[in-house]
Amino acid sequence: MAATHKNLTLGAHRADEVAILRTRDRLQFREIADRLGCDVKTAHDAWKRARATYGKDAAAHLDAWRGEQLAVLDAIIDGLMPKAIAGDARAAEVIIKALERTAKTIGSDAPIRANVTVTDEMTARIKALAEELAEI
Repeated sequence: MAATHKNLTLGAHRADEVAILRTRDRLQFREIADRLGCDVKTAHDAWKRARATYGKDAAAHLDAWRGEQLAVLDAIIDGLMPKAIAGDARAAEVIIKALERTAKTIGSDAPIRANVTVTDEMTARIKALAEELAEI
């Protein structure tokens, strides 16, 4: 068990080294392999492991940040709701902004993608309407 833990630690350390050499120093995998005394495949595999680890870490931090932001927005909404209900227009505006920010944070207001096809006939009709408007 200790040998396995030691190997995992060495592998993680090598992955970090490869990531630094690849991103900061802009070395090619051949140069990284030469510097670390390994073959190119090992260097490339370490790079893939580092990217996967960093991606997971970034996702976890992003989720934590989103949670903190949502908690702050909930506190703002909860705190101002009595004033908004009592007729305070400014409190209502702030609540609306907080709700908009909440929607952006959770991604519920993402743009909707539409597949639109414009035909030559439609283009001609639009041009004709534009000419009609220009004459007015």
